[in-house]
Amino acid sequence: MGERRKSWREIDKMRDRGGGRGRRRDDRSALERALYDRKLRDQYLKEAERLFQGPKGRPEHGRDLQAVHEAYGTPKFQAAARHYLETYGLPDEWGTLLLFLDLEGAADVVAQAIEALCSLAPEKGPVERKGLEGKLRVLAMTSPEPEVQEAAEAALEDLG
Repeated sequence: MGERRKSWREIDKMRDRGGGRGRRRDDRSALERALYDRKLRDQYLKEAERLFQGPKGRPEHGRDLQAVHEAYGTPKFQAAARHYLETYGLPDEWGTLLLFLDLEGAADVVAQAIEALCSLAPEKGPVERKGLEGKLRVLAMTSPEPEVQEAAEAALEDLG
């Protein structure tokens, strides 16, 4: 009658040995394998970008940025904003730039922030642009510094 049936024990042994289906050995270096792994590649790219960001790539930048946002509307805002400016320069983020429009005694910084916001405005939606226009109207009417008033009026003409 034919062939004898294999026991479960024999079947398991064959599976453990691999039965001729040997695994292909990966001869690539660890770096090459990592570059093909999406997660590791993204991590390496983030670290490389941080190197080129200078001071803004450090972990302290996030803490200082958060301190500016949390201090907004309090007496500590001026000190937090000035510390951020001295350490990192003018921010790149839309929301933080809007906060810097309320900085007192720094007309040149406010004018630079207005300029930066106007360059970012085309990428923003209608709600953000309307908010910026409203803020600029208020600055043009109420700012005690003529430089800020002029910058706000010029920006309003450019936007509208």
